[in-house]
Amino acid sequence: MKKIYQYTMILLAGVLGACSSMSVSDPYSENLPAGFDVNVYMALHPELRTAQIRDYIATKNTMFKDSVTKAGGDYNALKVTDDAAFNADPAQIVAICVQAKIAEAVCATASTDAALLKDMLAFNIVSTTADLAAVQNIPVDEVAISQQYVVFGQSHGWAYRFCVGAESQGPIRPAASAARAESTDEFVAVSGTYCRGEDGNDHLIQ
Repeated sequence: MKKIYQYTMILLAGVLGACSSMSVSDPYSENLPAGFDVNVYMALHPELRTAQIRDYIATKNTMFKDSVTKAGGDYNALKVTDDAAFNADPAQIVAICVQAKIAEAVCATASTDAALLKDMLAFNIVSTTADLAAVQNIPVDEVAISQQYVVFGQSHGWAYRFCVGAESQGPIRPAASAARAESTDEFVAVSGTYCRGEDGNDHLIQ
């Protein structure tokens, strides 16, 4: 549902792993810009939370698969049955879609569009039938999100906060810079930091 290269680079940054501990101190914090708020940053870039939830579930399913296999069970058969049960509950699918911070316009058709329904299976936790409750309880790794900005977001020109006052009149991030996160072209780091204006554009903070 998102650009493959963008997600690949986010994940290669090594900061969205589901096993990260929120109790560990953040060695990148000193490199964050003044006033950085991880909740605001996630609001500006909800795909980060989407990726984090999806990775958490993938890890959980892999662990469950290993335990079932070691016990001599048939994980694939269990998954087929569980996927069918997941698909049979359209209301839950839509609710999970919203919980995973996917665009509302996408979530509205998540249980009826065949391609989207297939994508949503990535949010099915095979070891439980109470998927929505389980997804709601997936912790937010705030350290990982803030590290993503330091390792990837800032150099790619991602806005880290909303613009204040005249900042919305500042230079708009060039289209070439905006496309860097979706391109395999030779990378050149963005200089400066950006905020999100009311016009929906990212503006250079001066």
